[in-house]
Amino acid sequence: MLYFFPNKPNLITINSHIVREKSDDSNWWAEIKKNGSRLCLRKDKEEACKHKSFNGFIFWNRHKQLLSYEPSQELLEELYTLKIPEGTHIDAELLHHKTKNIKHLIYVYDIYMHNGKQITETLEVRRKIIEDIFCNNYKHFVLSKLYFNDFENVFNKAIIQSENEGLVLKSKQGKIAWDLKKCQEVWWQLKIRKPCGSYSF
Repeated sequence: MLYFFPNKPNLITINSHIVREKSDDSNWWAEIKKNGSRLCLRKDKEEACKHKSFNGFIFWNRHKQLLSYEPSQELLEELYTLKIPEGTHIDAELLHHKTKNIKHLIYVYDIYMHNGKQITETLEVRRKIIEDIFCNNYKHFVLSKLYFNDFENVFNKAIIQSENEGLVLKSKQGKIAWDLKKCQEVWWQLKIRKPCGSYSF
């Protein structure tokens, strides 16, 4: 199973006119960016034989390096109940000890492959797939909430909480830029950072 590097958002500021434009555009939504480690969660039997895995699941970072993270037994039990098919790549954020009192939490927002197939459809279609997978309430898996307007206000409220880094604006029509060597910047993701600190995407 090929490893596709995750897409990277373009950076903008909260004062940019783009924020207001996208807030009024029904083709865009916003998701809160968490303070965590980029997680490419893979289920792949062949790769699991070569690398450290947890019942077929491999925890990669965005650079195709294994995370040193050790999932809790509770998290793994929930992961197994999700019945994620073989050959699936979920794009997420691992929240573990970067913010006080937050650990063993996976924040899900996209999916690259499902059941061994690349998902070439738009973000809107991909979102429906992950909503079907994460359709119930879980303790250790959270599906990102979508905001459809007033992005500036959403941002200002979000950054009050220490576990939030900012906001990512996304086009419903966005398609994955497939790359086997590096993370590609894409037009359909715009990241707004909290005005302090040093963050990765």
